[in-house]
Amino acid sequence: MVKKVKVSINSTQRLTLSLPEDDPLPDDGAITTSVESEGELVYEDGVFSISYPETEITGLDGCITSLSFSDRTPGRVSIYRAGPIRTALMFGEGQRYISVYDTGFGSFEVSIVTLCCENGIDENGGTLRVSYLVEIKGSEAERTELTVNVRCIE
Repeated sequence: MVKKVKVSINSTQRLTLSLPEDDPLPDDGAITTSVESEGELVYEDGVFSISYPETEITGLDGCITSLSFSDRTPGRVSIYRAGPIRTALMFGEGQRYISVYDTGFGSFEVSIVTLCCENGIDENGGTLRVSYLVEIKGSEAERTELTVNVRCIE
């Protein structure tokens, strides 16, 4: 099954020195980005994949991003990016994953700690909410709240 979809992404990033349950994050200093793109929702053999082209707004123009997950484990989501910037990020609530981020000029490791992963996407669209910390060696942790809404347009 392949469906055309509208993908709306809202991402809010904040720098933090402590985990959120120890100290709520202030709203000041938050950077929020919202974008929309048309893409495809594919469901085959128990695996969902949502692909869409990135835009100039995100700084990832020329990249294709794909979110994938199994219908058996919707709380474990992978985000793959192909193009001038390449990466494969894994999210699973309470899990830490190490990924390599390739900018085309050099690569570096990032650590992703997933605080919350709520996935309500099915063959009719839906919403994915992920809250996670990104750590890059030598820098403060950055907390990101990511919401992805998928709506069928055909």
